[in-house]
Amino acid sequence: MERINILLEYLRNHHWHMTSFPFNYKHTNYVVLFEDLKNLKLVDEGYDVFLTFIDCGNEDRRLSVKANSYHFKFNVREFREFFGIEYAKNLGDIFQQFYEYFNHFIPTEINVRPTEQERRLVIERLNNNDNDNNTCCYKLMRNPIVDGKQHYRTPFNDQKARMLKADLYAHFENENTISFCFREENELSTMEIMQNFATQEVRKLR
Repeated sequence: MERINILLEYLRNHHWHMTSFPFNYKHTNYVVLFEDLKNLKLVDEGYDVFLTFIDCGNEDRRLSVKANSYHFKFNVREFREFFGIEYAKNLGDIFQQFYEYFNHFIPTEINVRPTEQERRLVIERLNNNDNDNNTCCYKLMRNPIVDGKQHYRTPFNDQKARMLKADLYAHFENENTISFCFREENELSTMEIMQNFATQEVRKLR
């Protein structure tokens, strides 16, 4: 699955945490969430990405695995049952065939035109990673220095702002000490947010 490494390199070079792509297996359509494992608290030596397969017709049906370019880390029975793979003595060969088939679906760069379902699922995952369920941007916050250590915005907050508030994000893309704040409703315009932030910064200098 050499495309895993190609896509992961693309994500890291362009400062994305994750992307999504469609996958079809045994007449079932899935959305695959592809995440950089190093950004998660799931670091496992030998694995590079975290994949989540989501049944498009029943989003409660999900399977997550760690992966590298050679294989997945999974519970064999759970994997077989999820994908409808019957037990056989040559399961190793069957899984290898699965990897080769799956590799053809992996894109080589981020999906810039996701379906509405894919976009929603990516935002949902970013929210879960950041313990934030909100989507309306209303404020910028400069992260503090605590015990001499500068805090930075998370890769999840970064990508979420990039997807939901691209014009605002463009102004602060390279200022990673600034985080984007979201709430449930009442999103503010980019101009309002920038004006409010400028006022906050001036007050700090007084």
